[in-house]
Amino acid sequence: MKPSLGQLRAFVAVARELHFGRAAASLGVAQPTVSKEIRQLERTIGVPLFIRSTGGSRLSAAGEHLLPYAEQVVGAMGAFETAAGGARRVDRHSVCVAASPSVVNRLLPELLRFIDDADGDVTVVPLEVETGEVVEAVESGRADLGIGHLLGPAPGSVKQALGEDEIYLLAHRSWAGRGRGRGDLRKLGTLPLLLWPRERHPVYYDHLIDVCRERGLDPLVLTGTSRITGSWAYLLDDARAFSLVPEDYAVREVQGDLTAQRLDPPAFLPLEAVWSRAASPELEQVLQALFEVAAAKQAATRPPA
Repeated sequence: MKPSLGQLRAFVAVARELHFGRAAASLGVAQPTVSKEIRQLERTIGVPLFIRSTGGSRLSAAGEHLLPYAEQVVGAMGAFETAAGGARRVDRHSVCVAASPSVVNRLLPELLRFIDDADGDVTVVPLEVETGEVVEAVESGRADLGIGHLLGPAPGSVKQALGEDEIYLLAHRSWAGRGRGRGDLRKLGTLPLLLWPRERHPVYYDHLIDVCRERGLDPLVLTGTSRITGSWAYLLDDARAFSLVPEDYAVREVQGDLTAQRLDPPAFLPLEAVWSRAASPELEQVLQALFEVAAAKQAATRPPA
């Protein structure tokens, strides 16, 4: 019996989240379904992929070894599905929207809801990409429109600012304190900053380092995968590291002993959109919807003076 694509997707999701409930939510399925897929996969290959405990789950040695191969398979299928979606767009008046992890959990769903409520003839096809891949997705033709923070140069496309999102400190409450007050980075001392490798998104990386230094902290950086969650999330849960993330992303990740706090003084990330110069009528409709949704979001989250 060979592993199924569903089992590999469950394996990758749990490896990223190290939490079966969050993995299930990211896949849009029930938690028992994810647990069943992992058990069947472990029986198929004959080794445990996770070490489970009351404090959570972590990858076993075999899981660490096999994860890159599973990611390749899942990534290849994702690329195929994206290409298939592109083929469907010709007939269905669809617009593919690429979004980075910090945009996926709030702004993109709000855009999809807005489009659905408008009851028009445009279909939005979401494409979740890693930090730093939004512009490439648009300029390579994988997506018609991209949304993210500090997108960087886009020489072959049109780029426009949508506003700013406030940066939050995400850390164990033993470092950050209780509640949602102001976060003083200086009190973190030698606690390292958990961040993706600089080559993933140099502009964004340098901006966060500058935010730290401007507030009296020259951080030691721990670089993990392209996301701060997943395999490296235990560093936050165990008070071994902190992260700086947009407000929407921070609020979504707050659970257990983690807390999210605004910085003192506040800091912000530019929110931007990039799209093909040859905008179709369908893309123009989605852009207009995006501008309205982004403006409403900015008005609702604008910090007090």
